Amino acid sequence: MPIPYLLTTLLYTFVALLAAADASLVSMSVFSAFPALRWVRVHFITLGILSQVVFGLLPLLTASLSKKVRPSMRWDIWLTLNAGLVALVAGFGGMNHPMIFTGGTLIFIAALLLMLQLWNIRGGDAPVSLKFYITGIFYLMVGIIIGTGLFLNWSDALYIKVPLEAHIHANSWGFMSLVFAGLLVDFIPMVTGKPLASKNATAYIFWGMTLGAFGLVLGPWLGGSLPPTVAGLVLHISATVVLLVSMIRTLKQSGNLNSAGGWHLVSSYIWILLPVMMAPFLLLGILEAGPIESTAPQALIYGWVLQFGIALIPYIARRFFLKDEKPQLGGCWGSLVTANLGSVLVWVSIFSGTAEGIVYGIAFVFYALAMLHPLKELAEIARDGLKKYETV
Repeated sequence: MPIPYLLTTLLYTFVALLAAADASLVSMSVFSAFPALRWVRVHFITLGILSQVVFGLLPLLTASLSKKVRPSMRWDIWLTLNAGLVALVAGFGGMNHPMIFTGGTLIFIAALLLMLQLWNIRGGDAPVSLKFYITGIFYLMVGIIIGTGLFLNWSDALYIKVPLEAHIHANSWGFMSLVFAGLLVDFIPMVTGKPLASKNATAYIFWGMTLGAFGLVLGPWLGGSLPPTVAGLVLHISATVVLLVSMIRTLKQSGNLNSAGGWHLVSSYIWILLPVMMAPFLLLGILEAGPIESTAPQALIYGWVLQFGIALIPYIARRFFLKDEKPQLGGCWGSLVTANLGSVLVWVSIFSGTAEGIVYGIAFVFYALAMLHPLKELAEIARDGLKKYETV
């Protein structure tokens, strides 16, 4: 993992911790919120921490698995990605539309450059995970277009009826689901010594998630059309269940469920499946959709994405930066408990009535605590790795 990406990952993890603490204080009415606070918070996890790892790792990982020459550091991609994130967050803070457009455009360019770089690796000995990565980045680009248009009123021109939902689905069910699945296909054998799943099961996971994400984006694009939404949901969830069952079986057989890191990976997928369990209640009108749709994405990001990162990012950094031949998955029992408690409380807050702000604020206290250990791990990895470079 290139040093610039590792350092920016460490930086954004620290900022995400501060943002979680700030969200807690805002919910408890200690601080005042600034515009688009939740957008800033979420994007420091997704575009901040997650994208630094994805953009820095994938070219090196796929080239290594393809037995090709290690690619050189692409400073153009790193600069456009991070300049775009800074511009986007600055735009959110003041609702500055030109800055939001600039940030979205730069991140789109970075994603396009990365996709083209990965596209050139295809063929020959290219790993099966490559198609997960390329398709996932394509969905990221779709999500960027829709998300930027949320603030610049492109939705009418693109005939997108429910743009916020389409944006979230493109990024969560498309980009993150496919890239995470690809990472598990590649890293579970490294962690356990056994493949994640059979060839047929892996193919089903890919096509189920790819076509499922298409339906889940198309549904809100058409105004909440049920046929593509339901079909997409069934396909995506069935693929996710196959992935989860395969991961649990492989981790259990190798003894990795004796560690907090293994449980971080498993429990993270609870928080992507839970919203689906609520879908029948929403469709039948038993529960009000508004509060769930506005609050549940926070549990999705912190429960699923953050936990996945807590387990895998330190492992990746140790393996590719420190050159550790037998690295351990990240996380500890404390981070496992606090991350999941935070997500439980986010869901509880939806149904807490007048106590919603307090419960929601306590949830983000737990999220902030959950990030302390991975922040310490990444700081130690960066320190140890940079010492080696200083002595050369």
